[in-house]
Amino acid sequence: METTTVRDIPEYLHLVERCTEEWFCKEPTWGPWFRGQSQADWPLRPSLYRYSSLKRDIRLVEDEIRQEFVVRAPSLGPERPRNAWEWYFLMQHSGAPTRLLDWTESALIALFFAVRGKIATSSKDAAVWILEPWKLNEFVAELKEVVAPGAETGMAVSDLQNYSPWLPERYSEPGSLKKELPVAIYPTHFSRRISSQRSCFTIHGSDRDGFNHLPGGFSQYLRKVLIPGPDALSIERKLSVAGIDELTIFPDLDGLGRWLAGILREEST
Repeated sequence: METTTVRDIPEYLHLVERCTEEWFCKEPTWGPWFRGQSQADWPLRPSLYRYSSLKRDIRLVEDEIRQEFVVRAPSLGPERPRNAWEWYFLMQHSGAPTRLLDWTESALIALFFAVRGKIATSSKDAAVWILEPWKLNEFVAELKEVVAPGAETGMAVSDLQNYSPWLPERYSEPGSLKKELPVAIYPTHFSRRISSQRSCFTIHGSDRDGFNHLPGGFSQYLRKVLIPGPDALSIERKLSVAGIDELTIFPDLDGLGRWLAGILREEST
């Protein structure tokens, strides 16, 4: 896996353009996925797998979490998921532990997530991961596609069945997940935040560090971009000028509150 350090937005976009041209020379309408992380040393591990001390089978724990969410969520928000996939996306959107890892089709949104809230004296490097999702699915599952499995209308039954092993119905099968490695999927856009962030996901199997155990030939399709801590604040300010900030990425009251807090933080630096 190639790792590159960038210190400003033009340098970062040049690298993004290079990856796009290299990976999608025959598919000009396709593009990479991006994931911003404020700590460069964090692994590509979904939230459910960050609880390392769990003593029960992760599948059973997850089924119980999913059940509680489906029972309690309808009275707490306006969303009305239509199937198991949309419920799972809503869980991720709401901060519940899942095997989903957030990505975005927007290079600048990922960069914002990497540098947001940094201070001028920060010594911790941030990172943006760049992924070729079609190659991920081809290497892991021999699927030359990335689909939205929650969009049942218009979807071929075979496509839905290809991805169902990564999200079995609750309590449908005992034991661990049959799939180990992650695949890339699109969500259905039933939430404004999913649309504004141009969200996409990888869903991980039973291997908590699946990205570390992908077939060797895949390494050229995953790249890591390091952003030195001292450069992060300057990049965040420039992104704000370009209209990439809390309010545009989170078009709700939470986003408004964080945007106003960011203004206050600028006043105090």
